[in-house]
Amino acid sequence: MLDLRSKFPDYYKYHGRNITKKLSSSNVRILNDHYSKYSLDKKILNIYSIGSTEQLLQSDFFKKIILEVGFGDGEHLIECALSNPKVLYVGSEVYVNGVVKVLKKILEHDIKNIRLCGMNFVYLLNILNQNSIDELKIINPDPWRKKRHFKRRLVNLENIIKISGVVKNKYSSYITTDSESYFNYINEIFSSNSNLIHENKNKILSKNDKLYGVSRYQRKAIKNGKKIYQLTF
Repeated sequence: MLDLRSKFPDYYKYHGRNITKKLSSSNVRILNDHYSKYSLDKKILNIYSIGSTEQLLQSDFFKKIILEVGFGDGEHLIECALSNPKVLYVGSEVYVNGVVKVLKKILEHDIKNIRLCGMNFVYLLNILNQNSIDELKIINPDPWRKKRHFKRRLVNLENIIKISGVVKNKYSSYITTDSESYFNYINEIFSSNSNLIHENKNKILSKNDKLYGVSRYQRKAIKNGKKIYQLTF
């Protein structure tokens, strides 16, 4: 992964921090030795660079494909994969420290139903086939709270349209956020573009909801008294 990041920096470019803590030599070795086995990165690069027709996602042995965008430390991704071995989970994350943590869990539990993408999610989204994903989850994306940074937000009109195309059924895409500003921003996108995208459903999550408290970041927000909003489309 690290060599791909240096050779193809544009594909891994992200406005936030990719690495928050220097990687130990053992973690670098894990990335170098094992990442390619579980990664989609080289396939994606081949599709962009030489127009490869190689199938990106092999679903022959899986009954569903679920994509989680921005899995952070990978807690939710790993739990889901272990609980549902017949479902293929695709995890997209630019945070290298989180990718290492997931790799360690994959190796520890010999998990065979996870594929990883360490690139900026847009590069994955742009080449996914229409109606190829059964479910998509974006768990508490960076809210970029300052108005001048709104253009950096992952959830925008263009990406909503693309997500709607790659997901098989309506209301199979889920976004959670603890930012009321981001929640309202996304709602405004839907209400202002009803001619381009179908309507969304909203709720404030509670303890009984499956995406409530699924990440360390979420639990921290909940502990600080914040609501977790969910948008489904």
